[in-house]
Amino acid sequence: SGVIEKKKQQLKELDALAQSIFYEMFGDPITNEKGWEVKKIDDVSLSINYGTSSPANEGGKFKYLRMNNLTYDGFLDLHDIKTIDLLEKDLEKYIVRQDDILFNRTNSKELVGKTALFNLEEDMVIAGYIIRVRVNKDIVLPLYVVRYMNTPFMKQYFANLCKGAVNQANINSKELREVPLPLPPLPLQQAFASKIEAIEKQKELIKQSIKEVETLFNSRMDYYFN
Repeated sequence: SGVIEKKKQQLKELDALAQSIFYEMFGDPITNEKGWEVKKIDDVSLSINYGTSSPANEGGKFKYLRMNNLTYDGFLDLHDIKTIDLLEKDLEKYIVRQDDILFNRTNSKELVGKTALFNLEEDMVIAGYIIRVRVNKDIVLPLYVVRYMNTPFMKQYFANLCKGAVNQANINSKELREVPLPLPPLPLQQAFASKIEAIEKQKELIKQSIKEVETLFNSRMDYYFN
């Protein structure tokens, strides 16, 4: 319906707004025109871990995040989610907690390098095709890193890393550690984060109203046709 189309268009516009705020506040990452100090992901990370290669199981204790649960534009998609049980001793290695950064290290050449912020309160577990990055929040905000990794510049960077790949492209943790990261001052990152959080809240409201419209629309159809 036209109403839903219009709302979906609003979501796209909010995403475009978020990206333009990034460029406005931090400049173009290619030229680094604002002259930020450039670090590597390794310099700002507390830990960088691969996920588990164990298979999912029915009724497992934890939700199990796989590469299809990260979207191309850097968000979580929990529509199709499996579960897994883990041994106590493996828990700390594979668990993801709020503010962890998830990086998709293996995928098709176009999709490798998908990066999303894990911003949920419920702990989950990651599969082997995902790398979990925990950063030192005294230096860098996870949200800033994730939005940087989703700029067209970084999408191109990862595509170039995978030049020779035929089917599956792969970026290992050593290559991820080497990724350059311009480091604006923390207060500027915080100002950016609060703008992005406001946009995300707006998006949630719109998604909610899309659901409501769809529900209404479907019940009306049922009423007329059944």
